[in-house]
Amino acid sequence: MFTTKEKVYFPNLNGVRFVAALGVIAHHIEQAKNIYGLDNIYTNSFVGGVFGKLGIIMFFVLSGFLITYLLLKEKEKTGTISVRNFYIRRIFRIWPLYYLIIFLGIFVLPHFNFFYIPYLSDHVNDSWGLKLFVFLFFLPNVADMLFRSAPAPFINQTWSVGVEEQFYLMWPWIVKYSKNILKVLLIIIGVYFAVRTTFFVWHINTPDNKVVSDINYFWEYFCIDDMALGGIMAWILYYKKEKALKFLFHKYTQLVTYMVIVFLAVRGISVPFVTFEVYAVPFAVMIINLAANKNTLVTFDFKVLDYLGKVTYGLYMYHGIAIIFGIRAVLAWIPKQNLVLSNVVLYLVIFGSCILMTILSYELFESPFLKAKMKYSKIISGDNAKHLAEEGQQPEQDTPVSATVPTLS
Repeated sequence: MFTTKEKVYFPNLNGVRFVAALGVIAHHIEQAKNIYGLDNIYTNSFVGGVFGKLGIIMFFVLSGFLITYLLLKEKEKTGTISVRNFYIRRIFRIWPLYYLIIFLGIFVLPHFNFFYIPYLSDHVNDSWGLKLFVFLFFLPNVADMLFRSAPAPFINQTWSVGVEEQFYLMWPWIVKYSKNILKVLLIIIGVYFAVRTTFFVWHINTPDNKVVSDINYFWEYFCIDDMALGGIMAWILYYKKEKALKFLFHKYTQLVTYMVIVFLAVRGISVPFVTFEVYAVPFAVMIINLAANKNTLVTFDFKVLDYLGKVTYGLYMYHGIAIIFGIRAVLAWIPKQNLVLSNVVLYLVIFGSCILMTILSYELFESPFLKAKMKYSKIISGDNAKHLAEEGQQPEQDTPVSATVPTLS
């Protein structure tokens, strides 16, 4: 157990988390309105289609960036990486809320008519034993593959948490023992594309083969290449690759990056086979600028966004429940023809209830686990500082990472 801490502070990243969550929630709100027969923009605008996955891709890139950088710092400071402590930190951060949501989604909410969702709730007990098994053993992305025709209400969003956790099973070992992190990251991307291409072609040639179809679907959404891309950005920043940083931090690079993100997202552009990667590249450039560039053109470093970003995991996990609160409020109180009022009420109820549930969960349920998590952290990210303060510990340094990087225009 560590007694001293070194704090790595990345400004803006909590704000990015919150913005990413907003996109996911907006997508699911419009999707739910479509399911319940309410006027929506899910089927006739960029909010449908690929838009719903963009926030997840941003999370993947951000996670790869942050975890890789923190592991490199731990290796620098201690001469090694405690894989045991890494896994313990992941367990304390992810598992309590994950299993709470699984418990609610499988054992509680299906028994209340209030939470009935047309079609989806009718199939909630299909293959119940198998469904329970894969969720309990932290394979929600496998559940997403097996039950994609009838996703599990209120818990299907956990598929992306499963992808991240499975990536982290191998990542501390790789960072600990690898002598060339960049080479390993590039190999991961290459192997991912090789495997995915194999099953994609196989699926095209045998479209009626359900097993191949399922495996192809699994690999399409097993986006470890996006996390590896975030890891590459962490490698560039950690080792201060000045030529790369000079290009990435240039104001015109930033400007083009944001223009590309807006254009792709608003147009809902989907590129066959590489859609997620097409978005992940500008996201990666955006994240390294927000995290470490003193001359960033955009900032999300505001107190409200910072706090909401810290609790984004809860927003993501609870938002399905909040959406039902909003839908039920509109159906009960607002005439369908009053579109303006119904949307105002819907979004206010959803975001209000979601934020309330999230804050209560974070402060009353998750915080004790987060405090315990800090005991196994030698290097911590800035958003966990308050847990150190509560334990009477002070970080050895509290300097934004950008202060260690040359100012580049």
